Amino acid sequence: MDELHRAAMAYYNNLHDRDLQNKAWNFFRSMDTDENGRVSFHELVEYFKQCGHNWADYNFFNSLDRNQDGDLDFWEVLTFCGLCQMGLYFTCVACFDSASNTYDLCTDCYSKRRYRHHHISFLDNYVLLRSKRGLPPGQPNLDQALVQQNIAQSAPQISFYVF
Repeated sequence: MDELHRAAMAYYNNLHDRDLQNKAWNFFRSMDTDENGRVSFHELVEYFKQCGHNWADYNFFNSLDRNQDGDLDFWEVLTFCGLCQMGLYFTCVACFDSASNTYDLCTDCYSKRRYRHHHISFLDNYVLLRSKRGLPPGQPNLDQALVQQNIAQSAPQISFYVF
């Protein structure tokens, strides 16, 4: 998570568009409903609900809370934004194909199995993007990213992509 925090700070500090920096602060203020300059776990849960998500994990919140003071400051929330908009994450393939909202996990949560979800197939954002390349719009089949069929032997072979 520390690397994502540094990446989020680097993106923010190198923005040449002052409007985007203001949007980041406005995003933070929209989560900070009691206007105390901090975002509590309760405020994060309420933000998720307002966005149509019924998911919030206290362990995830704690992993964002770098100084472990029980609240998120602007930079910690910026890391949350970074998780949502940049870096490596894992997406549920079934939700991606069929739902209006995706189910995404940070690398730590996925690798340590710190999530509850009813589907089992996840792809990282790079493989997911690569699997969609070349497919006609509306084609939900991601099997080519997960399995390649060997014509000579009808047994599937797992393919791993390294970028």
